[in-house]
Amino acid sequence: MINNRARRARLSLKLLLISCWITASGMGIAFGEIHSQLASEPLERPGDAPMFIWRTDVSAPMNSQHGLFTSYQVNVDSNGQNITGDAANEPSIAVDPTDHNKMVIGWRQFDSVSSNFRQAGWGFTSNGGLTWTFPGVLESNVFRSDPVLFANDIGRFFYLSLLQTFFDDMWRSLDGGQSWTNLGPATGGDKQWFTIDNTNSTGHGFQYQSWSSVQGGSNYGGRQFSRSTDGVTWMNPIFLPNSPSWGTMDVDANGNLFIGGVNFNNGQIWLLRSSNARDPAATPTFDRVTPVNLGGNIVDVFSSQPINPVGLVGQIFVAVDRSGSTTNNNIYMLASPRQPGATNGSDIMFARSTDGGLSFGSPHRINDDPVNQNKWHWFGALSVAPNGRLDAVWLDSRNASNDMDSQLFYSYSVDGGNSWSANVAVSEPFNPHVGYPNQNKIGDYLTIVSDVAGGNVAYSATFNGEEDIYYVRVAPSPLQLLNISTRMRVDAGEKVLIAGFIITGTEPKKVIVRGIGPSLMGVGTPLPDPILELHQGNTTLAVNDNWKVRQDGSSQQAEVEATGVAPRNDLESAIVMTLNPGSYTAILSGKNGDTGIGVVEVFDLARTANSQLSNISTRGFVDVNNNVMIGGFIMGGSDPNGQATVLVRAIGPSLTGSGVQGVLADPVLELHNGSGTTIATNDNWKNNDQTQQSQESAIRATTLAPSNDLESAILATLPQGAYTAVVRGKNNTTGVGLVEVYNLK
Repeated sequence: MINNRARRARLSLKLLLISCWITASGMGIAFGEIHSQLASEPLERPGDAPMFIWRTDVSAPMNSQHGLFTSYQVNVDSNGQNITGDAANEPSIAVDPTDHNKMVIGWRQFDSVSSNFRQAGWGFTSNGGLTWTFPGVLESNVFRSDPVLFANDIGRFFYLSLLQTFFDDMWRSLDGGQSWTNLGPATGGDKQWFTIDNTNSTGHGFQYQSWSSVQGGSNYGGRQFSRSTDGVTWMNPIFLPNSPSWGTMDVDANGNLFIGGVNFNNGQIWLLRSSNARDPAATPTFDRVTPVNLGGNIVDVFSSQPINPVGLVGQIFVAVDRSGSTTNNNIYMLASPRQPGATNGSDIMFARSTDGGLSFGSPHRINDDPVNQNKWHWFGALSVAPNGRLDAVWLDSRNASNDMDSQLFYSYSVDGGNSWSANVAVSEPFNPHVGYPNQNKIGDYLTIVSDVAGGNVAYSATFNGEEDIYYVRVAPSPLQLLNISTRMRVDAGEKVLIAGFIITGTEPKKVIVRGIGPSLMGVGTPLPDPILELHQGNTTLAVNDNWKVRQDGSSQQAEVEATGVAPRNDLESAIVMTLNPGSYTAILSGKNGDTGIGVVEVFDLARTANSQLSNISTRGFVDVNNNVMIGGFIMGGSDPNGQATVLVRAIGPSLTGSGVQGVLADPVLELHNGSGTTIATNDNWKNNDQTQQSQESAIRATTLAPSNDLESAILATLPQGAYTAVVRGKNNTTGVGLVEVYNLK
């Protein structure tokens, strides 16, 4: 086996000879020719023997705080301690779509920085990334590299691992990443990537894989693509048009496959589409082959770049929108290229296609600092959330006086990439050049997986002087539910107004709960004298009839007035309490069996506490006209540009499972902003009424999908403001229904 140092020395000699030839002849050499001359050796070969000194010394783990963001160290021992003397890089993350608290990260594990011999490390979490367990490696003393992890739609994890033979094999975990089974050989080659079709297409469950066309980096003579229809056996690899390399892949909502990458011979970036890869009887062909302009040249291992000397500056990420919204089936590409004419530095560049990959718009620079060719914006990674939000992360040296020390940065887009949020640093700076494991790079990529509220990032950093793996959660600046309320007709028995709300966080929350009736104007017949109860489980916390007086007869007028939201009518009700995080129920009924339209409201009186109102759900009788069910909520926060991702549900038929009689058979849901403009409507939750596209995957991704197809759901990203959700019965039907608002985080 050729030693890395010897190989680099020969490569340097080649570069010197080429440079001398260019100088002597006065001729230039095109970017494509550089790739033709130099992209001929594989990137992943063992150069050192295994080292057997791992896990002998430990130090305190490094959980690094930067503002609101905490990076949690993943590669820790069984006691949660940092393992000194090792190195870990090139992480790939997968998230269980059925339980977002369960995640797995795989990486290149170097047992000693004295050796570039690497193995397949992994860690798992079941509490949303707050703590991690690092059991070890897939196989002891077996050279492995280029980890790529993915989860299928039922939460099974898969780990694709490259061997020193340039074949790879596939591993599967059925227990949240705690243990793994080798499913067998999976074709492959250097810089392989794979994806799973989690859509409802005919290709559901299919696994697709491509790898680099670097000569000697695979065993298939330039063939770069394979498919598995059962997750175990793989087809004989085939050629890809224009040989795209160093890219990722994704599928659209219809199961069409898209592959991105760069051609080594001319430097052109390509996007390929296969519309028949989902057909198990067909050998996949690629019916759309599109050149893509990402605004620069891909900076690679052979360009003598200083930021990651023998590694990539970043891969080419492909991500497809499957939200069912107006951006459904948009195709996005992101890379970390060097600007044309520049001799140093790189930027995070983005392009999108709105016509199925037939064409792409002009490239967009996501990093928003002034153009400076000495600054590196590298390891760019892209993910599309199930609701269509775009999340981009990358390493960035903009704040470094030496132009090398880097921080993890984040930006997002909620309009399909037309505009991007201001860049935010989410980690402390670190020196990417320390802790090299006898190989001068910190891997070749980092990764992100998005959910409806934020993104889960795995990256390598050197906060403690070593290359270690970190997890950080990124998201738009959050908004809180400041007020939640429901208005509806209050009758007797099961037709009283029952409102549930949840407080999340770690600190108690002071709230006021109000029961309103007589002061309602223009809404029909109001509830003349509401009575309000507050419960937690089977415990009654408080009951109030008239707001100025407590149940025991003592006055609470001053306390209620001090909140600034005292009811306007003495017959209305109010309860002021400080509540621990948990679930609560407010019941509004009429005194002496009175009926009429009433409102239950909950106001947050302690917005700075480390706790939030996270959702409200109200059950009651849905009538017609003014007697429909109306849920109101106000989103707010310290950042005027903050965003809230909310799920609004209207439930009816499934209430029979809880023993409720006379349920609303087919609820219809509307969402309006504070000015009365309709934001969205929904009849049956699996379909988006506005686009007539399926939104099933986006709603399921919240883990809060309704259990009956006739029930309704709206998933929306909202700025600060007041909003109203209206529940009616289809064709003016009536019955007991439930409206719910979840603030997703």
